[in-house]
Amino acid sequence: MKISYLFLAAVVVLSACSKSRKAPNGLEINVVKEGAGEVAKPGEFLVMSMLYKDDKDSIWNDTRKSNIPVIIMVPDTSAIKSEKGIESCFRALKKGDSVTVKVTAKSLFENTWQQQLPPNVKPETMLTFVLGVNDVTDRAGFEKIREEQQAKLAEKDQAMRVAQLGIDTTAIDTYLASKKITAQTDPSGLRYVITKLGKGAKPLVSSTVKVNYKGMLLENGTPFDQSNAPVEFPLSNLIQGWQIGFQLLPKGS
Repeated sequence: MKISYLFLAAVVVLSACSKSRKAPNGLEINVVKEGAGEVAKPGEFLVMSMLYKDDKDSIWNDTRKSNIPVIIMVPDTSAIKSEKGIESCFRALKKGDSVTVKVTAKSLFENTWQQQLPPNVKPETMLTFVLGVNDVTDRAGFEKIREEQQAKLAEKDQAMRVAQLGIDTTAIDTYLASKKITAQTDPSGLRYVITKLGKGAKPLVSSTVKVNYKGMLLENGTPFDQSNAPVEFPLSNLIQGWQIGFQLLPKGS
C-alpha cells in the first residue's frame, strides 16, 4: 500500500509540472511559458513569432530574422470541424504564450497548407513549431500593425536603393575614368554620352520610341542584350534610366 501510495503521489506531482493544452482537433500544445488572460476569440488576430524545424534541427523558417511577425486571424467556430492540422492550435493560444507544437510534414502540407507533399520530404518527418504570442488584437489593431510593417519595409527598401545607387555610381565613374570618357551628368544622377545629336523632337515619357539598342557589361564589354532591327517601346514601360535618357535624345540621335 505504501509503495502504491508513493507511486500515485509521484504521478500527481509529474502531472502538475507538465503544462500542456489540447487544440480542438486534439493536437497537443506544449506550454513553455504561460500567457495571461483568455484565449483568442474568433475574429481576433494573433501576432506571433514563429520558428519551425524538422527532426534533424534544420530550420525551415524563422520570422525573427525578418523582424516581421506572423499575424493569423482566428476563424469562426464553424471552421473547427474542417481543421485537421496545426491551424487548430491557434484557437488555444493567448497573449504571452510560448508554446511548441509537433506535426508531421504530411499533416502540414496536406491539412494546413493544402498542398501536395514535395517528393524530397518524407511524410513522417516530424516538424516542431515554436510559437511566441506577442499580442492578441482586433481588426483595428491588425490594420495598425500592417501599416507600421509596410512603412518599415518601404524605409528598408529606400535605404537599400540609396546604398545600391552609391555602389553603382562608384562603379560607373570608375569605368568612365579608366576609359578616359567624359560624360554628362543628368540631375537624376544618370551619366550619358551623346555620340551623335539628332535634329528632331525629343520624346516625352508618354511617347513611343523606335530604337536600335545594345547593352554591354561594364567589366568586359560583353553584350547581354541587343536589337536586330529597330524596336518600338512605350517609353513609360521602360526602366527609369531609359525613361530619363531617351528624353535627352532628339530624334536621330
